[in-house]
Amino acid sequence: MIGIILVSHGSLAKGLKDAAEMIVGPQERLVALGMAPQADLAVLRDEIQIAIQQVGDLGGALILVDILGGSPANAGLHLANDKTQVICGTNLPMLLEILTLRANSTIEELASIAVQTAREGIIHLKPQKSE
Repeated sequence: MIGIILVSHGSLAKGLKDAAEMIVGPQERLVALGMAPQADLAVLRDEIQIAIQQVGDLGGALILVDILGGSPANAGLHLANDKTQVICGTNLPMLLEILTLRANSTIEELASIAVQTAREGIIHLKPQKSE
């Protein structure tokens, strides 16, 4: 099973983890790391590396970060390889989808599913016009 590591500024990662587990139940190999305002990039990289060792297995680990160009993304990218991939722009629909599919997917498949589901999960709801 592919491990999932959520990394964000502040407590967003923990909030996503809590929301996902409320919907699909407790999850194995799912870690949330929140970066403090004065966090050191080297320390964050070390925390992510430890999380990779905790949740990764032969299937690898997927690091989901909040925003492209931020410290979580930069730290994750430093650790990326064939078995550890990084996806930016994490949202709840993405997380729910990959949690339900990760047991039977490769890391490449799961990364592709994550990106596609995130895109599909962004919808502009408009009020219905009454006649």
